[in-house]
Amino acid sequence: MIPLLRPGLYAEQGTPALPDAPALRAVRSRSGHVSFPPQRYGCQVSGEYGEDLQDVLLTGRGRLHAIATVHIHPKPLPATPFTVVEVAMDDGPLVRGLLSASHALPLAPGAVLVTRLEEIPDESGGTVRDLRFVAAASPSPKD
Repeated sequence: MIPLLRPGLYAEQGTPALPDAPALRAVRSRSGHVSFPPQRYGCQVSGEYGEDLQDVLLTGRGRLHAIATVHIHPKPLPATPFTVVEVAMDDGPLVRGLLSASHALPLAPGAVLVTRLEEIPDESGGTVRDLRFVAAASPSPKD
C-alpha cells in the first residue's frame, strides 16, 4: 500500500456521513469550536487545551470559498501550475488544500467540493498518497 504523505492531517477512511471521502483530522473544544489542523496548544476561542480538546473527524465535504492558481513556486513539488482552494467545511472550519490536478477549471464560489486521495511524487522520487479536493458528484444534503 502506498503511504499517506500526512497521516496526522487526514484519515484514509471517511466518516459515516461520507464514507467514500477521506476524513480530515481536527480537534473540538468543549465549547464546540472545531480547529484544523489538529493541535493541543489551545482553542483560539475558549482557551481550552490538552485533554480538554477532543479528536474529531470532519466529513471531507464543504463549499468553495476562494481559489487561486500558483504559476511560480520556489520548490519543485508540487509542480506548477497548481491550484489552492479554501473550503468552508460542512463541519465548521475553513481549510486550505490543493485542487486535484485532473480537475477542470473554472469553479464558482459555493461549489461543493469533497476530499480524495491521489498518488503524487515525493521529494525522494517515490510515490505517496496525498489529499486533494474535487467537485462533488452530487450536491450535499445542505442544498
